[in-house]
Amino acid sequence: MRRSPLRLAVVPLAIVLGAVTANAQGVVLPLPPDDHQVITAQLGPAVVGAARPSEAILDASAYFPLQQKTFPFRATSGKNAGNTQELGLRSALRPSGLPAWRFRLSPSLAGFINVTSSGDLIMPAISDFDEGVVVVSTPATPFVMKGMKPGDSVTLSQAVSVNYLENPSKQDHSGTLTTTQTYVGTYQVTVPAGTFDAVLLRLHYDGKIGPAEVKYRSWYFFARGVGVIAMITQEEVSAAWIYHTDTTTGKVLAIR
Repeated sequence: MRRSPLRLAVVPLAIVLGAVTANAQGVVLPLPPDDHQVITAQLGPAVVGAARPSEAILDASAYFPLQQKTFPFRATSGKNAGNTQELGLRSALRPSGLPAWRFRLSPSLAGFINVTSSGDLIMPAISDFDEGVVVVSTPATPFVMKGMKPGDSVTLSQAVSVNYLENPSKQDHSGTLTTTQTYVGTYQVTVPAGTFDAVLLRLHYDGKIGPAEVKYRSWYFFARGVGVIAMITQEEVSAAWIYHTDTTTGKVLAIR
């Protein structure tokens, strides 16, 4: 039986508990208990430290620099736990002269990133090389949104199309997702590549694509000037008696 083609990964995360406080540098937000539980279980108890002052995201690309680079990530949970994966960010020029960016989320999964006229980083499509599918979301999935303030959430309804690459003109599955991105806060994060103050963005997907009920949860930690330094993705896909998958994967940046 063929594995589900509906995987939409995306993913890094972490934060700590404490009271909400404010100072001249920004608001300090505690890590919610549910997030703390997932992050500790999937990244390890020593990865996320104290909550740090958080500020509005005024320049999205400062948290995810658009530069060609390879990122070695060590898997902390999931079937590849303990292994290092060479992920990376690559660009290609389009006829307009503008670059098109591809962020490799795992050895088989890549997200395509656009920069909007307002400076947001969005992900309109994801390709799964192992399954041979491309997933297109309209409107595009938020990645790093300019202007988000600590504690802010944005929710949107997305139309989703899943096409097999051997016949990309044919839509094989479609559906809708309700997607919410939350700027959880800023936290001190220690990974093999170093210790950083990192913004945590949490992304939730819920909906139905074709015959499948789909739930995704992802946490991404972004360090200014570096990019993603830790991530977690949870996916649950269930289609009655056809297939079911329920997986969680954590990764941390191994070398800067």
